[in-house]
Amino acid sequence: MWRLIPLGAKKRHLPHDDHAYVLSMDELRRRVQVLGDRYFILMEFAIRPGAKLSGRKKIYVGKGPRHEVSKFIRYLSYEELRESSKILLRETVEKIVVEGEAFFVKFFNESVPLTPRLHQLELLPGVGKRLMEKILEERAKKKFESYDDVKTRAGLKNPAESICGRVMEELMQDQSVYLFVAPKKLFERDRKLLGY
Repeated sequence: MWRLIPLGAKKRHLPHDDHAYVLSMDELRRRVQVLGDRYFILMEFAIRPGAKLSGRKKIYVGKGPRHEVSKFIRYLSYEELRESSKILLRETVEKIVVEGEAFFVKFFNESVPLTPRLHQLELLPGVGKRLMEKILEERAKKKFESYDDVKTRAGLKNPAESICGRVMEELMQDQSVYLFVAPKKLFERDRKLLGY
């Protein structure tokens, strides 16, 4: 991920979402599936007795007291989502990317080459070598301030849609590089490394 400290670094921490959006609830088993609002972590929590939850509601899932959910149950992959969660997933990703514009615009300002031949920007749908070079040229002059700024100066038709497209690819399919999503396998790998 573009903002994650790489494996093997002296100081390492796993990404964590403090807030998440409700995708679906299983009232019978008192469980809720959610999507984190920063790293798009798919998670399942136990629902607190008396909690009023609905699809797309933003809830607190961080450390400390939580009002709507109690116990963390597990990380999820796309395949483990209920069908009702899958239906709301794209719409929820779009909401997060639009509401988090300031955060996601930083990607256009901070992205780096992955290899001598491939740049992080090229992993976005709609961005090829020419557009990547234009984005790099424009950000060298002045940092981007909004999606409209990226669109106007660099010519990327819909920056938010490009990010949404990449996020959906990362959520639905295994990737060799994750720019925005902290997938279930990241947490499983670290548990094995730490001996859990």
